[in-house]
Amino acid sequence: MLIRRIATGIAVSAAWFLALCYMPGWILFGVLLLMSCACQNEFYVMMRKGGFSLSRNYGMAMGVVWLTACYAYPPNAARALPLGHQFECLLGVILVFGMLLRVLFDSRITKPIEHAGVTLLGFFYLPFMLSFFIRLAQWGAVNRFEIPSARVGVFLASYIALVVKLGDVGAFAVGLLVGKHKMYPRISPKKTWEGLVGGLIASMAASVAMIELAKQCAWLPGGPLQSLGIVHGLVLGLVLGIVGVLGDLVESMFKRAVNIKDSAGLLPGMGGILDMFDSLTFTPAVLYFYLAWFVGQAVAS
Repeated sequence: MLIRRIATGIAVSAAWFLALCYMPGWILFGVLLLMSCACQNEFYVMMRKGGFSLSRNYGMAMGVVWLTACYAYPPNAARALPLGHQFECLLGVILVFGMLLRVLFDSRITKPIEHAGVTLLGFFYLPFMLSFFIRLAQWGAVNRFEIPSARVGVFLASYIALVVKLGDVGAFAVGLLVGKHKMYPRISPKKTWEGLVGGLIASMAASVAMIELAKQCAWLPGGPLQSLGIVHGLVLGLVLGIVGVLGDLVESMFKRAVNIKDSAGLLPGMGGILDMFDSLTFTPAVLYFYLAWFVGQAVAS
């Protein structure tokens, strides 16, 4: 189980890294869009198996519209809009209001609160949160529909993936070897406090190593990470590691609520696409705002 899980993780990570490095920006956006749609679809399928009412097609359409708008208007290009960054709020209001109208005028929907709530949860939980991967990929972009060729954002996304996934591997390995004290048995019976500590140490070590590597290797597009010291590296590794674990637990909570083990059976030893991305769901937003607030390099200046 451990070997198969590690092999799958390495294969997916390598393919993802190569895609980030060499794909043209518009194809890269398409890949991110497909990944988000796959995760959102798996979430809705899970909820339907649990007997919940929802609008899968409308929810996924919301996700496509939101992600496309994020790609079309990088933060530094948003000032060209009549409302500036308020455009995002306006778009969010329109999408949510449209969902409520969809429920209001469809007489077949017998559970309107549940129907709207689960559909909107699928939107905010996945495409909305995963859109911060696009925001990171756009780091330094000033034109519409731009993912800069310097690929600073690619390195930021790779940094997140490495820090969080090495934390996952560290937690799994340490928990398997010496784990005794259950961390949250109601939601995830296999997670232990020993595994959590091992995973956080792995995440902190990976964070510091990636930042130092970006400083030492001029060919790496480290961008804002090159201005971080060891303290920032340790703090970011710790925070990203904790948020990654919480993201994993959130998906486990959903799966337990509908009594299934994996979101799908696509990846040997790891389940579905959502099972792969669960610990990465909230971390892009954390890094995005951390760099904007604490490093003194605001995304939109």
